[in-house]
Amino acid sequence: MLLSGSLFVPRSSAAQENPVEIPGCDLAKNPKAFDGKLLRVRGTLNVHFEDFSLGVGNCDSEQGIWLAFGGDVPGIVASTVNDSFRTPGVDIKVNKVSYGIKKDENFHRLYALIAARHGDKPEFTVTATLTGTFYAGDARAAANGATTFVGYGHLGCCALLVITEVSDVESVPPANLNLHGVLIGVDGKPAEGFTVFDDVLGGSPPERQKTVTNERGEFAFSNSGQQLRFEDPNDRPLALTVEPGGASIRVSLEDAKHSDWMITACGEVHSPRRVGFSVLFALPKNMESSPSNADDAQAVFVYPRGKDAPSAELIISKSSEEITDAADSLGTEWFKERWIKDSAGNVVGMDARGRVQHGGYWRRAIFSGHEIAGYWLQSGERPKVLDQIIDSACTAPK
Repeated sequence: MLLSGSLFVPRSSAAQENPVEIPGCDLAKNPKAFDGKLLRVRGTLNVHFEDFSLGVGNCDSEQGIWLAFGGDVPGIVASTVNDSFRTPGVDIKVNKVSYGIKKDENFHRLYALIAARHGDKPEFTVTATLTGTFYAGDARAAANGATTFVGYGHLGCCALLVITEVSDVESVPPANLNLHGVLIGVDGKPAEGFTVFDDVLGGSPPERQKTVTNERGEFAFSNSGQQLRFEDPNDRPLALTVEPGGASIRVSLEDAKHSDWMITACGEVHSPRRVGFSVLFALPKNMESSPSNADDAQAVFVYPRGKDAPSAELIISKSSEEITDAADSLGTEWFKERWIKDSAGNVVGMDARGRVQHGGYWRRAIFSGHEIAGYWLQSGERPKVLDQIIDSACTAPK
């Protein structure tokens, strides 16, 4: 993670009670003067591919200020920082100092706003007052003689502000992030007492809130994300892409028994060529596999005979960390999920598949929270053979 620069500043934000109020241009023009200090600064959040930075207006400065949330809140942009995943409940550390974040109404509104997207484009331009600790980084002389400070963010581009509190959030256009709806059970009646999840998508795991339906099956969220999830072992799991601020939505559940995938022990099926970990998959004669070790995850690449591992479209992997994020429905024109259950009817995983809006199919089957078999096809080619391999799953003898 490139959040850590070369400087070690043995301060924590908790040690400073009163943040320094600083105009954004002053920070951009003289970052060294504020190194290691708790600041309060207002600006626009730039949220684009490889860019999560603070926009402070036309300041006649090329200084970049990268942003990172404190606490366990992941970023939502792709970059070399690799900050799109956070371990739940674990505060971020920068230069050996831990930083939390105040998760109040202001934070939840800002996070939902910057995550809201249509395709690859942000739905809102978001301006807010951010409180956090600032790290200037290392001085670098540019070709024109100017000095900028670098060492944090994408490719070490920038100085860094670790956000610990958010206030005065505004958006263009003005946003209505309220969402409400009614849930109907398989019996056609309002489903009372059902837990509904609302996910802000982008980071892993997604920022999540939940509520329980009332006696009329009603549910409601403020600062809503773009996905609702309905998960109960008796009903088919459902992930639904939503647009906050609109009319009430009506959601109907399906009986899980019509879609459940009942996985069996490998001793009950016959297939001599199987690959995997605690879950094994049968390989057709025209397919082969190669093992790989990457980071803390083990993986098996499955590809057509005569080709090599980099051409693999199906990957079977095992992680030492629990997989906490399910597949999301955003950007798909077709999306379905089903429970994976053992012979006793206990949920042991979830199988999700879909088709993206611009062509291409994907599938992601999670077993026991630690193993995944999945593919992502860029073209519109149907993944018949890959589906057959995943559908052949059985549990290995212990």
